[in-house]
Amino acid sequence: MIKRILLALLAITLVAQFFQPDRSAPAIDPSKDMLAMTNAPADIQALVVGACYDCHSDRTEYPFWAYVTPINFIIQRHIDEGREELNYSRWDLFVGSEHAAKSGEELAEGEMPPANYARMHGHAQLSGAQKDQLIAWLNATMGEAGHGEAGHDESDEDDD
Repeated sequence: MIKRILLALLAITLVAQFFQPDRSAPAIDPSKDMLAMTNAPADIQALVVGACYDCHSDRTEYPFWAYVTPINFIIQRHIDEGREELNYSRWDLFVGSEHAAKSGEELAEGEMPPANYARMHGHAQLSGAQKDQLIAWLNATMGEAGHGEAGHDESDEDDD
């Protein structure tokens, strides 16, 4: 009896592997990518791509375990939610958004990248100095008001 149950579970598990979530993403227009639009320096690009792009861009690199059912559906749901909140590949749609403005704050508070993601992806494990560098760049680039303009300075408006 136990042997039949185990064989049935094995069969169900094997059949389930044929069901995969939709991983499609639209074609990428490099000119609308946040790193291109903000003219981010190379060191910042490496940090943002390593810590953010798998969930917050259309350039996701899936690890092998992202193809194992049911884990694949959980991972894809997180990616879809991340892209909906903030998608660096479609920066033209997110410039000035609340989520863009809060990027540095969420990194500073340890909300991003999520701990479970960072544990499994070495490239998302930022040192204290890297984290501080990225927070400073995000805050300066995104602005607390979410303007999304590199070099935007509120004091320029007062110089009439």
